[in-house]
Amino acid sequence: MSKRTFKAKLLHRRRIDQLLAGIFDVPLLVLLSSMGYGKTTAVRQFLNTQKRMNHCWFPLCTDEDDGEWMWRKFCHSLEEVNGELSKALAEYGLPKNNVDRERVLGLFKNSLTEPLIMVIDDYHENKSQEMDQLITYLAKAALKDLHLLLISRFRPELPVEELAVKGHCLQIAQDQFAFNAKETAQLFLENGFSLSAHELEALRENNEGWAAAIYLSLLRYAEDGSISDIKDITRLIKTAVFDKFDLEVQAVLIKLSLLDAFDLKGAVYVTGNPKAGKIILNLASNHCFIRYDAKNEAYVIHAILKTVLQELLVIDDLGREALLTRCGDWCRDNKNAIEAISFYTASGNYEGILAVFDQPGSTKYFLQAPQIIIRAFQEMPEEAKWAYPYAYLTYVYCYLVRYNSREGARMFYEAKGYCEAQENLKDKDRIMGELALIESFLHYNDLSGMIHYHKKACLNFAGASSRIAYHSIVTFGAPHVLFHYHKEIGKLREKAELLEKDACYYIQAANGCGTGFEYTAWAEYYLETGDLDKAELFAHRGILKARTRAQTSLVICAALCLARVFALKGKRLEACAQLEGLRSEVEASRSSVMLDSYDIALSELYGILGYSERIPQWLQEGDIDQCAIYRQGSEVIYMVMCMGAALRRSYRELEIIAETMGQACKPYNYLFGHIYAGIYDAIAKYHGHSPGQAAASLQQAIDLAMADGIVTPFAENLGELAPVLEEIQGIQKSEWLKKVYKLGGKHLMTAEAKDRPDPLGDNPGVRLSRRELDVLALIGEGYKQAEIAEELCLSPNTVRRHLQNVYKKLEVDNRVMALKKAGKLNILP
Repeated sequence: MSKRTFKAKLLHRRRIDQLLAGIFDVPLLVLLSSMGYGKTTAVRQFLNTQKRMNHCWFPLCTDEDDGEWMWRKFCHSLEEVNGELSKALAEYGLPKNNVDRERVLGLFKNSLTEPLIMVIDDYHENKSQEMDQLITYLAKAALKDLHLLLISRFRPELPVEELAVKGHCLQIAQDQFAFNAKETAQLFLENGFSLSAHELEALRENNEGWAAAIYLSLLRYAEDGSISDIKDITRLIKTAVFDKFDLEVQAVLIKLSLLDAFDLKGAVYVTGNPKAGKIILNLASNHCFIRYDAKNEAYVIHAILKTVLQELLVIDDLGREALLTRCGDWCRDNKNAIEAISFYTASGNYEGILAVFDQPGSTKYFLQAPQIIIRAFQEMPEEAKWAYPYAYLTYVYCYLVRYNSREGARMFYEAKGYCEAQENLKDKDRIMGELALIESFLHYNDLSGMIHYHKKACLNFAGASSRIAYHSIVTFGAPHVLFHYHKEIGKLREKAELLEKDACYYIQAANGCGTGFEYTAWAEYYLETGDLDKAELFAHRGILKARTRAQTSLVICAALCLARVFALKGKRLEACAQLEGLRSEVEASRSSVMLDSYDIALSELYGILGYSERIPQWLQEGDIDQCAIYRQGSEVIYMVMCMGAALRRSYRELEIIAETMGQACKPYNYLFGHIYAGIYDAIAKYHGHSPGQAAASLQQAIDLAMADGIVTPFAENLGELAPVLEEIQGIQKSEWLKKVYKLGGKHLMTAEAKDRPDPLGDNPGVRLSRRELDVLALIGEGYKQAEIAEELCLSPNTVRRHLQNVYKKLEVDNRVMALKKAGKLNILP
């Protein structure tokens, strides 16, 4: 198998352990040195000494340029030590702004019950600015149980000096990490060779503490007893290691160099050599350049050797394209779709890419690794795409809805033209159904137009459903349904009737997406027109119906509607409880879009109730770039911004925001947006520098609202609007105005109650979620944690986390004190 085998012992350097132990004093440790200095080996040896410390290891891959896919693999590395956290982080997605980062921080806080070291190896390969920002954010947060260790060949794009000054970071430089003379002598001695002073000096001059060079010098010394000059490490690796293997072993290694890691079955499959497994076992036992990672049950080739092997792969005639395809096939068969697509792209195997993307539900691959998928299809010849029409249309759908609507529309119309022209296109009716469903998204905001295409899709599907459309967010992330579609004065009820009559077509075509849409639309209609009892009835129906198909976006809409009903009825406690009680359900969706939608819904309610301090800072500031909801739903953020500015009595700011909201709502003619813009512009002018113009601004909003009987936006702002309403001629005796005063009277009365007591307790800082209240109540009844888990159908870890949150929020240390404090604050259910 090899011409000569010398199994060298590695030196465990206690001095390096002491340096690495600094990680327990800081949230972030950065280890910097060039390739071949033994960074990875030293860190693994150190971790092996920390028997009671959990750790996870994430190696970044060469040329890793898809941030989303990198994030998924990063989360997967956590699976063994904390499966719940791993899943939550993966489903949430790569955090792209401070709102996301704060939520990710919360996930770590709630999930870590004991210290964890997270190692990110080869961090120099990171090309994601978002990852740099998250690492910095976590370091600054300084969680006591989280320690980050970055291994890198050069300084990462992090504010290392700033973090170090603040005590958040330590850095181990290359000169600290290099082998010294004593360690070099000890390495040779442990392998049976006692070096003279002259030989040690020769080694120092040749390698300057470079671990790889010292190790290779050891191999050379074991072979011929000489200390030779080392200038070209890759050449020496080839002559001292690679050339010692016979041709069969060399071929196996060269082929496997394409894989970041592999198991023995994978080695056999990819190389096509039935002896490859035995070859790898032997190499791992005798050479430190092939390492077995027990945690991931995979073999890894050292970076230095892999560099040599990949250079040889380019030179040798080993059928590179066929080899890449075999790697792709292996990944595909082992459910690693993204890795498979990467290999197929590299090999030019377009059929392989399409076959992976041809499966129902493959839209998830686009969300997991958008850049990898886009690159795969962009490099694909036009004629190849139609070998698998569903696969290509899935890509077009994803690109249109989630990436670039203008370019996606161009791609769609090209695809539609092609399919219409193909008389013998297999499964043409169903394919035309898919095209009709995709085309409906090009008619956003035109409800009749969208429904036309939904009907067309259903007709073509002939009782079946789309293979493409799954888990769509029908509200685009806004906590309202009718906001998007009400664009013609006098047609609000008609829109609700249309949704009741025809929403079923989209629900049928899109695999249940939109379930509960019609009830939620009617709830909003009755709320906006002042029939609170009917609004309450339909909101309850909407919530129940939406939950049957996990339509969280519609649950949020209906719950906000219900909360606003309670607020208008003067039931402020019930209003807050309605939305606060939804938190655990929304968090379980693991969706940044849903979490942002929920934040907006809560902020809108708190704005109505006058709790400006509860509106998150990012919504107070209106940083739309911080928000994950779709562009079509983002205009509702301006409404929350207006509420915040009005509560702060910042009227100049309010006037500008109201003007911006009106401009933002023009492209789709969102009438609700224009109504709110007029209301807040009137409030700003009345209390600002031009009170004489307030009535004119409000009149414009009234003109938009009266034809449809819309009264609630005015009733919810009656306290500020009353003096302006008195100035408007012609409405003082109208039924519309009477309804506004009647509807807003009870809300206004409770809003003006002394000191506006917080319905969540005497302490405005104490906000227990519905699940936390449930856990606390059962604790009061004498339940133990295991019994609570069984009663509430939760895992013991989740119960423990809820209890920890309760203690933290109530600022207590045990059950007795928690119950006592909760009783004092009157927050027990």
